[in-house]
Amino acid sequence: VDALNGKILRMTTDGGVPEDNPFPDSLVYSLGHRNVQGFAWAENGTMLAAEFGQDTWDELNVIEAGANYGWPVVEGAAGDGDFVDPVQQWTPDEASPSGIAVAGGTLFIANLRGQVLRGVPLASPSTADDYLAGADGRLRDAVLAPDGSLWVLTNNTDGRGDPGPDDDRVLRLPLSP
Repeated sequence: VDALNGKILRMTTDGGVPEDNPFPDSLVYSLGHRNVQGFAWAENGTMLAAEFGQDTWDELNVIEAGANYGWPVVEGAAGDGDFVDPVQQWTPDEASPSGIAVAGGTLFIANLRGQVLRGVPLASPSTADDYLAGADGRLRDAVLAPDGSLWVLTNNTDGRGDPGPDDDRVLRLPLSP
């Protein structure tokens, strides 16, 4: 835990180490991460993180204090008691998860290469429904809007997508009450 790369860090508002961090005198909250792209918190305080893998698996992880998620030893589910397996994993071609947001008991995950908005029910995080599949290209972020809708940001003009005349844009998706 000496190096800070590959870790999720937790600190006080003045930059100090919280007394209840899992490693004494360390900002490290969890380790074994390659490239976390999005964080969100469920209403009960559970932290979730979407993560780019290197070549094999992108991941959705439920973050636990002091847990090791495997990187660089493993990518995706290892089935090894030394590491916490992701609750979902996808090949980079079908995912590249980016920004995430919690709304109404569902975690929404914007996917770049997968060009889909995944809806993961927090009560059953190993399942998902797909929205906007391929309709708007690469999806960079998902944010709960002040009016209760979901804003989704497209990202097609970064040299990796197929830009349309109106890209990039913010899509507004109404959510059921």
